[in-house]
Amino acid sequence: MNQDANIAPDLGPGRSGSRPARRFFLLSAFFAATGRNAYYVGAIWMLAASGGNAGSIALLLALGSISEFLASAPAGYLVDRFDRRRLCMVSDGLRIAILLMTSAALVLHEPDYALYGSVIFYAMADRLYLTASSAIVPSITRSESLVAFNSLAYVAMQAGNMMAAIAAGWLLSVAPETSCFLFATGTFAISMFCMSRTAIPFRTVPVDHCRPMQASMEAAEGEETSHVPPRLVVSYVLIYAMGMLVSALISEFVLEELQGTSLAFGMLEFCWSAGAIISMLILTLGRFSKASGRVIPIIVLLSGAAMAVFYPTRNLDVAIVLMALLGAGYNLSRVLIDVEIQRLVSGRKLGRAKGWVHAACMGFSLLVYAGLAVSGNTLTPSAVFLAFGSGMIAVIAAGHVLIFVKNRASSRRRVPS
Repeated sequence: MNQDANIAPDLGPGRSGSRPARRFFLLSAFFAATGRNAYYVGAIWMLAASGGNAGSIALLLALGSISEFLASAPAGYLVDRFDRRRLCMVSDGLRIAILLMTSAALVLHEPDYALYGSVIFYAMADRLYLTASSAIVPSITRSESLVAFNSLAYVAMQAGNMMAAIAAGWLLSVAPETSCFLFATGTFAISMFCMSRTAIPFRTVPVDHCRPMQASMEAAEGEETSHVPPRLVVSYVLIYAMGMLVSALISEFVLEELQGTSLAFGMLEFCWSAGAIISMLILTLGRFSKASGRVIPIIVLLSGAAMAVFYPTRNLDVAIVLMALLGAGYNLSRVLIDVEIQRLVSGRKLGRAKGWVHAACMGFSLLVYAGLAVSGNTLTPSAVFLAFGSGMIAVIAAGHVLIFVKNRASSRRRVPS
């Protein structure tokens, strides 16, 4: 890896990234997401099928969250200091090695400890790839195309998630459990090859992104979090924890409250991805190229409402619709937040900004998982969804009330006596 403390993307008119680079990047994102989701779908189902309760699954994800929490800031530093493309390739190689060792361990041991051990190292490698790949985006596309290309990247990832849901659900029902992990190793190998073909233009003079006037005005608001406004951090934390909570409990929801099978579980995962892809394709339309981050709290609010609806319904058909809505809300929020961060933060500091924001997400998620691990089976999955969804609504509503009160107070101070 080429070490250069001042490496930054060259976003000049002639070097905004070629079409082949963008195509190979999207292919890498697709296959990496396929492997990532196949791992988590397989691991969660193995624990659920082996008789583990929601607490054991929460422990698995909590261990992964701790690893991501600890790795987020160092990963951001590495991304700003070394070749981001090669970091992605190294991450793919590490995940292949981890999955092969996990598959061997599952043959010899019970799934609990083998999966608990593997997720610690897997999550670290995964965080390195996600931070590095996100920081690559401004290097291969123009500032005015950030919304469209970020949306395409999320479409690629969600298409990968969809493929993983179908493949993992089928493999878990007809083949040995380790076949799910072996499938994931193949997708990571293809991801590594595609990233090796992604040519990224760099120059050594730091260059900031072309920032819209609104982003410049908001920069001062986010000085405490590396120029990321607090409202974006709060929204990111809530929507990220929502996604992690659904991942932790949806298998238990299928088994306990719907009395479903692995195919029903895979169907719900598929619907999450389908909703995400449709929403991302809408964002790629030209009229959304200047989409404002001001809609993010509204999306988070609606996602909280959809999450709460699981409790009074508890029906597979309704769950399918809710998963599609949650997939759309989750990915719309993350794309718009990513674009706002890319617009606000300079290229040479982008990795660190993403790292610290993700550390905040992981810290909050750890608190959620700690609560799940302590409660065990005391609360049903749908009851947890109701409680967390209501909390999302309350936080967003409280934020708007505080902004309204602050604006009223400011307007009164400006009125001459």
